[in-house]
Amino acid sequence: MKILILGAGQVGTSVARNLAGETNNDITVVDYRPEVLQDLQDRLDIRTVHGYASHPDVMEEAGA
Repeated sequence: MKILILGAGQVGTSVARNLAGETNNDITVVDYRPEVLQDLQDRLDIRTVHGYASHPDVMEEAGA
């Protein structure tokens, strides 16, 4: 399943962790903080996009 998570705060990070543990999930997390995204990528098998989710070009890059 293709999943797009907007924001890597407490809720977004928790959702990403839980869904990354399931099979066949293609997860992308969008956030404006590169250090948070790097930490998630280091720990989980997910794709990240750096930027603001309110910007159309960022959403396009994320696959929305």
